[in-house]
Amino acid sequence: MLTVLIVDDEKFERNGVKFLLKREKEEFYIIEGVNGKDAVGILASNHVDILLTDVKMPYMNGLDLAGHVKENYPDIEIVIFSGYNDFSYAREALRYGVVDYVLKPVDPAEFHKTMERVIGHIKAYRTEKEKQERQEDYLKKYFLQEWIYTEDKKSEDNLAALTEDTQDILNRCTRMILAGASNAFFETEEEHFIGNLRDGIQRELYYVNLNSNESLFLFTEKYADYGKLAESLYQFFLRKYDSECYFAVSRPLNGWRSFPSEFRQLESLLGRQFYQPDRHVMLNGKSADPAGKVTDPDSELTEQISKDIKYKDGAQLKADFGKLQQKYRQEKSFSEMYIKFVFSGIVKEIYEQFPELGEKELAKKVEKMYRCRKIGELLDIVNDVIVEYELYLKNQKGAARKEVVQVKNYILHHYSEKNLSPEYLAAMVYLSPGYLSTVFKEETGVTMNRYVREVRMKKSRELLENTNMKISGISAEVGFSSSTYFCRSFREFFGISPEMCRKGQTVDETKGQKVQES
Repeated sequence: MLTVLIVDDEKFERNGVKFLLKREKEEFYIIEGVNGKDAVGILASNHVDILLTDVKMPYMNGLDLAGHVKENYPDIEIVIFSGYNDFSYAREALRYGVVDYVLKPVDPAEFHKTMERVIGHIKAYRTEKEKQERQEDYLKKYFLQEWIYTEDKKSEDNLAALTEDTQDILNRCTRMILAGASNAFFETEEEHFIGNLRDGIQRELYYVNLNSNESLFLFTEKYADYGKLAESLYQFFLRKYDSECYFAVSRPLNGWRSFPSEFRQLESLLGRQFYQPDRHVMLNGKSADPAGKVTDPDSELTEQISKDIKYKDGAQLKADFGKLQQKYRQEKSFSEMYIKFVFSGIVKEIYEQFPELGEKELAKKVEKMYRCRKIGELLDIVNDVIVEYELYLKNQKGAARKEVVQVKNYILHHYSEKNLSPEYLAAMVYLSPGYLSTVFKEETGVTMNRYVREVRMKKSRELLENTNMKISGISAEVGFSSSTYFCRSFREFFGISPEMCRKGQTVDETKGQKVQES
């Protein structure tokens, strides 16, 4: 709905204009002013799209009002009403930015044509402005992703140019939440859920899609409970879209320059979802349980330790075993035989990962454990075995590189497949998703999700530059189910649209123009 300000010192004339406006197809919110001075006050406290003003009025005439409006509110469309004898004034008004004039008495047909032109100007301007804002937003997201992944100085400089306004949301950002999904949920068009999400949580947010399985949500509130907010996000996506997502919440931030180091920690935190599938919200800087309190039931802890051993996750094994030994140090209700049985079972599982040591070495360890008279002696033996296991895993890192190479080759030759999730790729090389993710990041410097996106984007650019394939065909060829999502991803990854890429335009050309405008 457009807002129209009618300014005329004659009420009869204002009523006549209102009558004519009601005959138009467009809906208007109408405000009235009795003279130019009155209108100046109205404009200071109201958004106005169209100004319809008489020329001759007391205190401030229509020409002076038009000059004030063009200087202070350049986006407002101005139409002057004048009698035949005032026609010379109306012509003079053109230099004040008046788009049209209407002679009195007003001819309804001429008024209708004038309003059609004015509304056409507004819609064309808004369309162009929205296009420019979208392009600037694509550039901002492009440089933001470059910044958080690489901390590249050029990206920092360009991002600084695009966020010169202190009120830009990236400057006001206080927290970020990294969201992960394993079902390519974030390939869904963001327009389908962002509006609903904003309505649901009633908070200002900025959304950055990273790939089909990961997205970043940026928030500006300083004192909100972000743990509860992340839980609300989890419930929203589960109820509304039947998608089970995981969320890693950052510590307090001070603008976008602090993003990269925090983002890396969120990536690491989110990787723990593979080991704790029932835990959907993780807070950076806070442990899973309060210090000195162990909440895991015995069976859950031992089951988790078995997974840690199976998945070759030495760091998580040490943490979970720490919880288990704390439990047995504090609680005295367990029998000595039961405790020895539990811990010897852990040692047995670990030694099964050392086939070269043989059963004799395992039997010696277990016999020694059963001869222990104090729990401290028992725990020391298990801790020594865990240290051995960690050393073994470090020596096996070279072997894991083979799996990384295998996964990379698979991605390079099967990028068109829809499902290239960490779970799928890990199953292919018989490793846990968590362990493969950790090793993959160490070897390549990026997560598997990011690597998949890089391969798909680079291949799509190659196809755009060297073939005549339609964009929809290229989208499907590189593994996207939605060409719209592909186009948005391409712009956010390269900073230009697929069409611009095909025409040979570079991001530097687009960047130079937009950064200067900003």
